[in-house]
Order: sequence, then C-alpha cells, then structure tokens
Amino acid sequence: MRLAGVVLAGGASKRMGRTKALVEFDGAMMADRVLGALRSVGADPVIIYGGDLRELDCLSAPVVIDAYPGEGPVGGVLGALEYFSDVATHVLVLPCDIAMVTADAIRPLVNEAAGDDNSLVWVAATDRLEPMCAVWSIDSRSVVAEQFAAGERALHRVIGQLPHVALTVDSDALTNINTPDELPG
Repeated sequence: MRLAGVVLAGGASKRMGRTKALVEFDGAMMADRVLGALRSVGADPVIIYGGDLRELDCLSAPVVIDAYPGEGPVGGVLGALEYFSDVATHVLVLPCDIAMVTADAIRPLVNEAAGDDNSLVWVAATDRLEPMCAVWSIDSRSVVAEQFAAGERALHRVIGQLPHVALTVDSDALTNINTPDELPG
C-alpha cells in the first residue's frame, strides 16, 4: 500500500472567526498536529488541501489549491483522490480541526486498509460514522466523481455507495474544534 495523507483546510471557519488550520492548540497549529498524525502512520507524501495558499504557507506541508472550491468535503475528497491518482494507492483524509488526533487513533484504519482487498473506504466510527476521517482507495475515485457530478455533497452518503468498513476509534481523538470556546485553557 502506498499511502498519501491529506488535511482538508478549505472550510470558511465562520464559527472560529479565523482560519482553523492556523489556530494554535497545545503549542502547534491545528493543521500541523493533524499532519504529524498522518506522518506517524506512514502517510507520505502529505498535503494541505484547500484554503488560501499564502495564508497557509507557514504549515509543514505543501498547500494544494482546491479543485472544487465551495463544494464541501465531497469535493475535497474527490480533489485529493485526483491529485494523488498517480502517486498513491490509498489516501488518508482528515479535517484540519481535529487537533487531538493521534497516530494510535487512526492506525487501525490504515492497518485494515492494508489487509483488505474488498473494500474501497475505511471510515472511523465513534457513536456514529465519522466520514471526515477515512482511508480512501484510489479505486473509489470514479464513484466519488459520479456522486459529485450528480450533486451529492454528503460524504456519508457517498461512502454508503461504496464497499466500506467502519472501525471504532477513540471519540476524543476526533473531537472537532469549531469555536474559540472549544479551545483548552
């Protein structure tokens, strides 16, 4: 398995009031913490997908322009799959706002994907599906593209159209930090 890693950073960050990827959390910017988790499970290369190139150039990975700006996470996943189609067999996609994510939390997704030739998506689950935390086979790209072209923007419904496995992960590790009040301290 050739695993690439993607941190989605194209959201508007309205509730945070500033770019979430750059918010400091426990001594590092949130996106850099997520990048660290991706690297720790062997994702290489890793990128930041979406957001303002100049604003995000201080992060520890290259920033790639969103091919489908304003189209939500389905557009982000599709763009990431297209970007890595010649480089990787699998892409681990995480949002920039799960600053508490750890390698231990996402490693089961990577391990399951490495040993499963039947599924196309390995998605995290807590008390519910966590579609923003998933390993995507490059082979899922055509179905994601079809769903996107048909107007689907709900990531969980796209996953439902593909052979997938849901794996329980630590819910604390996937806590989204959406507002300043959710930051520690």
